[in-house]
Amino acid sequence: MKTLRFEKVGDIRFKYSYMEVFFENGKEPFMEIGVTDNRELCFRTYANTNPVELTVKHWEDILKKAKEFLSEALKDEENFESFMK
Repeated sequence: MKTLRFEKVGDIRFKYSYMEVFFENGKEPFMEIGVTDNRELCFRTYANTNPVELTVKHWEDILKKAKEFLSEALKDEENFESFMK
């Protein structure tokens, strides 16, 4: 089974950072995990020249990592808001 790699991306154009999902040795991400303005998870898939095949384990890993990421993003936002007071 191919292993997944997650990379956090900070971008000043967005309120929250986001994560890109790659296969372990992949150079291009096949998915982005973001946080909406409503503080919900959002998953965006990218077009790819090769089919992307995900197992149930992959989906479980993606969801687990996404939930952890959401928690961290919201905590970072709360810490920043407290700092700015």
